[in-house]
Amino acid sequence: AQSLGMIDPSIETELRAVLDDVPPVNHAFGYGSGVLPQPLRDDEGPSASARDHAATGSVVDFVFAVDDPRAWHRRNMTMNLSHYAPHLRALGGGTVAALADRVGAGVHYNTLIPWTKTSSSARLAPTTFKYGVVSVNAMCDDLVNWRHMFVAGRMQKPVVALGRPDPRVTAAQTINARSALAAALLLLPEEFSREDLLASLCGLSYAGDVRVALGAEDVDKVRRIATGSERGLMEMYRDAVKVVGSDLAGLTMGRGGEVWRRDGSPAARSALFATLPRETLHRTMVIHLPPDLLRVERGTPIGEVGGVRLPDTDDMREESARMLVKFEDAGDRSAVESLRECLRATVRKSSLRQLLAGVLATSPSKS
Repeated sequence: AQSLGMIDPSIETELRAVLDDVPPVNHAFGYGSGVLPQPLRDDEGPSASARDHAATGSVVDFVFAVDDPRAWHRRNMTMNLSHYAPHLRALGGGTVAALADRVGAGVHYNTLIPWTKTSSSARLAPTTFKYGVVSVNAMCDDLVNWRHMFVAGRMQKPVVALGRPDPRVTAAQTINARSALAAALLLLPEEFSREDLLASLCGLSYAGDVRVALGAEDVDKVRRIATGSERGLMEMYRDAVKVVGSDLAGLTMGRGGEVWRRDGSPAARSALFATLPRETLHRTMVIHLPPDLLRVERGTPIGEVGGVRLPDTDDMREESARMLVKFEDAGDRSAVESLRECLRATVRKSSLRQLLAGVLATSPSKS
């Protein structure tokens, strides 16, 4: 998670000033249209006015990762009690953290906080900001395993790092980026454009989002992020394109980098499936393959997922990926469609949980 040179350093400095008003955090970043430029809704390309469109009059979004959310919220309540709804002030920091973990997707958001910082940039003139607080362990788990694909989904798109990054998060983010590229490539045909790839990457965490179904999220958001963040996306996925794309998927570029091709062989598709988080691969298998077939083909078992016993090692993950490709047409949908449904279901569940947690954490007034 890094700023990738997409915004003026002075704006990064002004964003970091938010950290002066809260207890210390291990890892922090800003994200979304309030921080990074996106084309205006009616624009079809990143015009100059679109590139300049970001935080003016909008909400700035942050995520703070901390080692102990309960202790952090308790301390933050002594510093910023007005950031919390009245009933949460009475219940305390432990309840706030428990609400995020047991109801939500591991993140508690304080919202509608007035932006009082003075800015030297006309581009950074928000009216309010919000911040989500998550444990470092939960953030890393989501980045590596796509448990909720909530924080992981936000970090599959460019963000602005605030301060020194936590090395645990940096390592986990490398895995998240490689997994995201593998999934994006699997969801695309063998030949595609750069714009197709960027849209596929940005769309991983939006398909299934209940906010879109409820009209609370812009249906054109994926296209606008992919267009407005093209340079940042290409930079943040440079390592993944080499390790996953070139080395595993036989990714090649032609016509000035506008047309891309990947190897469509069973071995290359197996390698991409094996790069996915283990739980995502196994959930895809549960959706795609008949349980009896899974029991016949698989190896050393661990716990139950969907009534099917699953393997636990990297070797078993590679074996599972080969099996999924071998029986690619065993069900009533392709293995890729089963992956798409797996991702959709993961995002649907986490976005619903986060929406419910947000309702429980909010009150009509914070006064």
